[in-house]
Amino acid sequence: MEWYCDPPLALWWGLLLFCIGGLIVFNGRFSYRQFRFVWVNGVFITTLFFALGALLCWYRNAAHGPYHLSKYYHTGDTVWVVPEAPLSEKENSFKVIASVQQVSDAHATHVVTGTVILYLKKDSTFRRLGYGDQLVFNQPLQPIRNAGVPGGFDYRRYAAMQGIYQQVYLKPGECVVLPGKNIHRFKRWLLNTREKVTGILRRYIPGQEEAGLAEALLIGYKDDLDKTLLQSYTNTGVVHIIAISGLHVGLIYWLLSLLIKPLTIGGMLNAKKLRWLKVIIILTGLWLFALLAGGGPSVLRSALMFSCMVVGEQFFTKTSVFNTLAASAFILLCIDPFWCWDVGFQLSYMAVLSIVVFMKPIYNLLFFQNKLLDGIWKLNALTLAAQVLTVPLSIYYFHRFPNYFLITNCIAVPLSTLIVLEEIILCALALLPFAHRLAAPAGMVLQACIRGMNRFINHMERMPLASWNGLQINTLQLLLLYAAITGIACWLMIKSNTGLLAALCSLLGFGVIRMISHFVVNLS
Repeated sequence: MEWYCDPPLALWWGLLLFCIGGLIVFNGRFSYRQFRFVWVNGVFITTLFFALGALLCWYRNAAHGPYHLSKYYHTGDTVWVVPEAPLSEKENSFKVIASVQQVSDAHATHVVTGTVILYLKKDSTFRRLGYGDQLVFNQPLQPIRNAGVPGGFDYRRYAAMQGIYQQVYLKPGECVVLPGKNIHRFKRWLLNTREKVTGILRRYIPGQEEAGLAEALLIGYKDDLDKTLLQSYTNTGVVHIIAISGLHVGLIYWLLSLLIKPLTIGGMLNAKKLRWLKVIIILTGLWLFALLAGGGPSVLRSALMFSCMVVGEQFFTKTSVFNTLAASAFILLCIDPFWCWDVGFQLSYMAVLSIVVFMKPIYNLLFFQNKLLDGIWKLNALTLAAQVLTVPLSIYYFHRFPNYFLITNCIAVPLSTLIVLEEIILCALALLPFAHRLAAPAGMVLQACIRGMNRFINHMERMPLASWNGLQINTLQLLLLYAAITGIACWLMIKSNTGLLAALCSLLGFGVIRMISHFVVNLS
């Protein structure tokens, strides 16, 4: 409501204060009235959170800041910027997001906030630039525009939700690099660690394509990832293994627990005073990895969920996974409400929710005494469960459905897990003085595994009817699909005839809208 309607800020503050006053007055009444009109309490609390969410969204919008760039900048002004990350190399330019420090006109210099996208012409002059360098230029900033493809990705809105509204293209001679750097020590340490990891992978894994995929799998660094290969992973339905998410965080959690286990067995961490040491070590490792991997919504969600699980184990408290999932989403959206529109955030939570709800019922459909067959079926049940609630979103955003996703996931998921584990071992071998000679053979093994996985994905992509393309649905159809899934699930799992009726009505509505849209297209 706040983003799309953009009402005055005073409305949200007035609504918030009204709800607080209403709660105070209502809870000051006699208990029998509170019981009789308990719904009034619920209305006040719900509206209170509604107003708080709107206020968070308003204040998180960078353009509403009192010192934002848009309130001071005019065409021709001189702009001071600092790149927030190393340069990303594109086909014809370098790209980097930069924070604006100052804006100067003919009369005064203003300290401002805001970020812009810098496009720098590919030249040796700019190749040496990096995080913390200070640039000054007076080239006019341009508003960010979409590519102009009808129904395509709304890049302008996506950038606005990151607090970015303008961009500029600079050539050599159009800017001045000032002496000194403006850096944050912890961020500099993270970037240096990230560069060290990517350097190890590039050094010991032969092949540019294999090394690029290894970087994306381990720490989410995608600048060296081959775009054709990325499209192949997307078309076959296994691009989720490249996105840093629960698979990677779970592996880090398992490794940290494995390293701490000898201390636990020895009794060192069993004492109450030292049990917190285990929690601190695991939480530190999880969040360092999350930040090292770029701090995207999916990895933050996973890190937060595992953190809740670790803290819950510390207090011997068994909590509902639905509560943990909801709590992590609530905390992340309090940090950044605009993640609500992030495709990765939506798919990540839908996948976890889908697995929690549907994994066990699907797995229980078949029983295998053989442990190998049971493991294969469990992996397929997991894949099927994850698809139930993510397929509508995938069709809505990407307009395609991979027909062989079961086969590709059955091979790619365990193989990618093995590859990530091998990469961690490779980095450890390269950093240990007494074991660095083993890094080269480990890199060769990694190259063979990655190359094998890439060939398998490329082969699956070239198979007949590998994907169902050209699927277009609107927001109403998306909601109707979810209503149908919910109704069918209620019918099958809790034997609700009302759920079946709701599902049939939803599918009927979906079909009618689909038919009308085809009729309109044919007329035009």
